[in-house]
This record gives sequence, C-alpha cells and structure tokens, in this order.
Amino acid sequence: MFGFDELSDARLDDMSAESLDITVVGHGAATYPPEQCTLSLTVRTDGRTAESASEPAQQLVRELTRLVEPLYNSDGGPIERWSVDQVRHSRHRPFNQDGEQLPYLYQAEASVEVQFSQLDLVDAFVYAASALDGVSIDHFDWDLTESSTVSRTLAVRELAVRDAVAKAEAYASSLGRTGVHAVAVADPGLLPGTAEHGGTDSSPRMFAAKSAPAGFALKPENITITASVHARFTAS
Repeated sequence: MFGFDELSDARLDDMSAESLDITVVGHGAATYPPEQCTLSLTVRTDGRTAESASEPAQQLVRELTRLVEPLYNSDGGPIERWSVDQVRHSRHRPFNQDGEQLPYLYQAEASVEVQFSQLDLVDAFVYAASALDGVSIDHFDWDLTESSTVSRTLAVRELAVRDAVAKAEAYASSLGRTGVHAVAVADPGLLPGTAEHGGTDSSPRMFAAKSAPAGFALKPENITITASVHARFTAS
C-alpha cells in the first residue's frame, strides 16, 4: 500500500518523465549601412509646339549623359548601371481662369536611373543634375548589394533561430526541465499547428527629394533586415 505522499511523488515523477512540447517564434534583426544608391530623375519640358517641347528634353538627356559617362564603369563604379527611357510626348489643352480653353500645350518627358556604388559621389551628382532646368530628382533608393543581401539575410535568420532556442530553454527551465531538443523549424505559417506571425523582410528605406538646392547634403538611410522563424522543441 502507498501513502498519499508516496502517490503524489510518483505522479510528479511520471510527469517529469514525460516529454514536454514547446513551440516558440524566434525573431532576428540587424541594421547595416547602405552599399549602393539608385537615383531616379525625370526630365520634363513644355512648349507651345511638339518641337519646342521635345528639343529641350533631348538636350537635357544629352547633358545628363555627359554627367554620367565619365563615372560609368560596370565593373567597379562609381556608377555601375544607368538607363534612360526614350523621350515621351503628350499634349493637353488647359483652361484659363475664365473657363476658356487655351491652345494645346505640349510636354516631353524622360525617366533616368543611375546606380552609384560609391556613395560619397552621389551628393555632387545630385547638385549638378538638379541645377539643370527641367530635371527633377524623384527619389533615392538606398540598398545593399545582391551578395551582401544574401549573406546578411542568412546571418539574421541565424539570429532568429538562436532567439527561438533561448526562448525554449527559458520556458523549459521555468518548468524544471533541462534537456531541450529541436524537432521542427519552419518559416512563419509553415509549421503545423501555428498561425503565421512575422516573416523575412529586407526593407531598404527611401529618401525622397524633389530638388537639391545649394548646400543640400544627402543622408543615406540604413538598411534593416528582419527575420522570424517558428520552432518546436521537446524538453525532458
């Protein structure tokens, strides 16, 4: 025959012997300085005739080309890639303040993209380009290189896994368990029995400006990479 205390101890021993499932979400994040900048510009000119609108736009494209070509080198920069669209043409008839329709106004427009791998030269280029009447600076896209994005994303995912392990060990320790073993790791939403929560995201921020007045200084935006994982462990 067992006494009450002996039965209680036996039940606790049985519970301790059973494995305990622990499911957690691990998060990782890291911030890095940008390694490249893609500058988007627009050439836009107006005129009372198609020719008077088109010729200044063509001239501005040629002037931008003269700014880019001495810096262009696809293998090492400082400009590694650039592109310019064909000049697009449109027209519309505006109205005056009395509601009278005026003659056609013609517009010519072209988009230009320039990717810098040497960020210290972006400021000077923006100043020179924005000094051209008819050229606007649309936005700056700060980013990591493709190879850096891959390697740094892997590092952040590892941080997420470590976070999941630390959480599982903390939960197990609070319940008097010591041995923690991973049985499943998955991207958010792929682990059976869990709801999607978080994800992997590489989100370069964007710095926007319409022009670059005298003394304008660019401030590169850091790149934050985040990752989340769902993980299941057993604790003994």
